[in-house]
Amino acid sequence: MVGCSSMSPMVDGKTHSYSLDSQCPALLEMNVGQILKLTLPENPTTGYIWQVAQPQNILKVEEIYRQDQVKGQQPMVGVGGQKQFIFIALQPGEAWIHVKHSRAWEQNPVDEWRCRVRIS
Repeated sequence: MVGCSSMSPMVDGKTHSYSLDSQCPALLEMNVGQILKLTLPENPTTGYIWQVAQPQNILKVEEIYRQDQVKGQQPMVGVGGQKQFIFIALQPGEAWIHVKHSRAWEQNPVDEWRCRVRIS
């Protein structure tokens, strides 16, 4: 499990960017309108997908999946890619962002990522 314990990498003064290997701080301070982008490796053909584990009410969540492919080649079946979660701070408050990597029919995730955020 990856948790929240290091400094926040800011991309453009508005966007916090993380991956499976990077952790958020113990409490990530955000302002309304700021964005947290989380990029994770995913291969949905295996049945394992990343999902938001808890509903969000102070953050808007968008998901984008991009298959890895070599430029100029046709997309291939079974090739993995990247799942990107985009969390947009909508209103002041505190919340946990919790995403888990699992198959829909299994209870226990094989991996997860968490971050506690405070929006002002």
